[in-house]
Amino acid sequence: MDNSFWNSLVSALGRFLLPRYNRNKKVNSNIQRTTFLLLATWGFWGFSIFGLGFLIYFIIRFNRIDGVCVGILSVCPAAGLLFYVWYRNTYVEITPTYILRRDFFRLIDKIEYRRIRTFGYHEVKTGGSNFEDGLYLEGPYNEKGYPGDGVQVHNLWANYGYVLGQLAFRILNARWADPESEEDQAQVKEYASSGKARRVCLKYDGMVFPENDNKLGKEKE
Repeated sequence: MDNSFWNSLVSALGRFLLPRYNRNKKVNSNIQRTTFLLLATWGFWGFSIFGLGFLIYFIIRFNRIDGVCVGILSVCPAAGLLFYVWYRNTYVEITPTYILRRDFFRLIDKIEYRRIRTFGYHEVKTGGSNFEDGLYLEGPYNEKGYPGDGVQVHNLWANYGYVLGQLAFRILNARWADPESEEDQAQVKEYASSGKARRVCLKYDGMVFPENDNKLGKEKE
């Protein structure tokens, strides 16, 4: 099985496990981790301590070894370690310049906004005013004629709206926002906070940005 299979699987698991409170959360860091994985780590290790305590109790009180406690001590520490490694290895980094995702296998997907060739955006209404939506950003074609750099993000990440704002800025202003310009960055954030970015990205879903579209050159070869 190739990396694309594992990337898709880990991405799906990450989407399922990611806590929803990230949706509108303000973060001080550009790096966002899956908090649930850390909670699972503490849970397994806490259960291990619980099992160890009962095992000692059974040895002292009944002079025998309890099989359930032994099973807990055999599984839970390793499971806690696995979830901790998962927590440390996986994250999303959203900056004014690029988006980076690293999965459980330490494989990295990264793309700069200025390198985006096209994007795919989908939105599903889940009830009331709540929406589940996802975004896939695709870079120029590589030497083999396949899409190059690409990153998949979704609305459960804290800074997801900022990415939509970057796309909306490019669509509406026919240029990418300058990461060093306070005016450009303020406009990107305004598009995101007002909901305009979401409407624009839905309307222009699948748009190809000509400055990064090298598909014609590949076809001529």
